[in-house]
Amino acid sequence: MTQGNLRIILILLAVLVLGGVYMYVYKPNMDDKKSLDGEIETLDARYNELKAMEVHRDEYIAKTAEYNEKFQEAITVFPATLDQELSVMFMKGIEKDQGDLQFDISTVGLGREELFYTLGNSEAVDDSSYECYKAAFPIAYSGSYEGIKDLLDYVMAYKYRMNVTELSIIRDDNGYAGTINLSAYCVKGEDREADTCTTDVQNGVDNIFLGGADASVPSSSANVSSSANDVKITIVNANNDAGDGITVAAGGKTASSADNKEVAVDVKIEEKDGKKVATVSIGGDDLTVDIDDSQTSFRIYVASSKRVDADDTNGVKLNVSNSTDIAVDVKVDGDDSTSPRFTMGTKSGTVNVN
Repeated sequence: MTQGNLRIILILLAVLVLGGVYMYVYKPNMDDKKSLDGEIETLDARYNELKAMEVHRDEYIAKTAEYNEKFQEAITVFPATLDQELSVMFMKGIEKDQGDLQFDISTVGLGREELFYTLGNSEAVDDSSYECYKAAFPIAYSGSYEGIKDLLDYVMAYKYRMNVTELSIIRDDNGYAGTINLSAYCVKGEDREADTCTTDVQNGVDNIFLGGADASVPSSSANVSSSANDVKITIVNANNDAGDGITVAAGGKTASSADNKEVAVDVKIEEKDGKKVATVSIGGDDLTVDIDDSQTSFRIYVASSKRVDADDTNGVKLNVSNSTDIAVDVKVDGDDSTSPRFTMGTKSGTVNVN
């Protein structure tokens, strides 16, 4: 091999080595460098963004807490479940039999709940999601026109979100009848507590109508009067000069309201530490009444009066929640027959109104 050929071979080998170094060492390293430079640029931009946000850290934390609080407040108008027990108690509570307020449910369908929306995760509740359900309740009813209006007012003012999707009214000889389609909603989540209701009924009695030794004793509001009562509610013209328009006396104490409007009086009767106790609430004031073991009924006497003029608009809506085995007897005297001051609101348990 001549010196010239050897030089040519060495040159070719050098070119091949340089080409291999470029292709398999330099170029991959440059590609990696370019990729790393791109990542560094992206990370720098993100770093600068986070650094700018860090200045407002306390503000963002406060706003997050504020919005989570508002979110929790917003979902309180929806129950945690749509249990059938609660639905049955609601339907029982909207039935009315008091003066012009008549509303009787002949049939009701307890709709199956359906998922219609899922709310996003929230850090405030440990990444738990909320699922929104709705259920339809078709109701066939009969009653008075005032009773139907009172039902609509009750649904719109109910503590949980509901709406009437369809309403039909037919006039007949006995008043009005028709159907109502009622929609109810709930928001389920791990941190939400379901409402409860007492549906236990004593059993094993000799007579299902009058019962045995442990059954509730039938009672009548005939034994309720202005002198024989456990609670006395007095309703007069709110603009009188003698005192407040509404006065409630119970347990040796009184509470009153001077508002010239319908006021809710809530009576809750329950057992506490083996004793029956009644709590009477009006305008944020609570009156407690201890019920004697010998009592077979809890007596509420309502002394009402006729309205004076068109500006005389005060009244009482009585809501009774009775989870005991005794009856609640309500006696109403002197009410205005044309525009009653007294209306019976929700009631659960044994409640007699006369």
